[in-house]
Amino acid sequence: MRIGRISIPIAMAVLSAAACENAADTSEVLATECVDIPNGAYFQVVDGRLTAITSSQVEARERPTETARRIRATLAAMGYPWVALDWDGQVATVSGLALDENTRSDAYIAAKSVFESDPVAGPLVQRVINEMNVRDPIAAIAIRLTDELSSEGYSWLRVEMSGRVATLIGTAPTRDIKERAYRAGRGVIESDLNAGEIVNIVVDAISIRGNQAPVGTALIGLKENPNRSTCETTYSAIMQSADVTFIPGESIIENASARLLDAATGVALLCEAFPIEIAGYAPPETPEGLAIDLSQRRASAVKDYLMAYGARSEQLSARGYGVQSALGDRDASDSEAGLQRAIEFIVRSDLN
Repeated sequence: MRIGRISIPIAMAVLSAAACENAADTSEVLATECVDIPNGAYFQVVDGRLTAITSSQVEARERPTETARRIRATLAAMGYPWVALDWDGQVATVSGLALDENTRSDAYIAAKSVFESDPVAGPLVQRVINEMNVRDPIAAIAIRLTDELSSEGYSWLRVEMSGRVATLIGTAPTRDIKERAYRAGRGVIESDLNAGEIVNIVVDAISIRGNQAPVGTALIGLKENPNRSTCETTYSAIMQSADVTFIPGESIIENASARLLDAATGVALLCEAFPIEIAGYAPPETPEGLAIDLSQRRASAVKDYLMAYGARSEQLSARGYGVQSALGDRDASDSEAGLQRAIEFIVRSDLN
């Protein structure tokens, strides 16, 4: 009798069954019954009995990777492209990062249904194990907002959220498109019920192709509770190519400085463990008797801006230094270039 394909345990059963042909006494045979095995048939031992299986089931066991890949593609088409699978021919393990607990539950139900209804894997699957995790809630909101912006035509724009700060990141082809994307991004974030309860400030980190990166770029990747050095470096990067501007002779901040101050506010919110001094300066042409007052009012105006978007009063201090002429009481590490600015942000020692 010719057997096409057979495993070792099956072969032992087959040998016992084949012995039926030659045994004078069937009691000599270990098998509980004698069976004829057709050519090309496949069998497995289940509860001590030889059970027929199909060739497709054999293929599913011998090539589990291909089966898992096919089922994963089905799940992706159902809206779960982030689900990963491990299939050993009997046990399926689903993993990946779900946006929230509901999505995790829905994805598991979908994976279990696909496996159990699959013509190849269905007869073989014994268990589907759920090893999916749920994303951090803030990260999940950012992904959902990014998807919403993509559906509005801004597939190149993404939202990054850290603490109470949301940053809009991407590269726009033109300035007009950037401005439309920035307004759309702010609208999506501020109108979202979940994001609206968390976010205090939206930072512009949208570049224009071929142009210098915006000040908000410095906040990309900045997480909550960074160390003092990171906070200082981020402020330095923000102020490297821009300065807060005021109406001449006044302490009224010009609209052009709004996004720079948004970025400065974002750093204050993320670096809330450290006191931040806002140092103000008057232009060189300011009369000597007015310089201290003007620089103080300008520093205070910037402090008020940061506080309006959630920075704590006890974290911030504002001090006017008059005309930029000397280091004075400021840190000796401050650069000469910084003395030419109207405003500087100085990260002091720990609040505690």
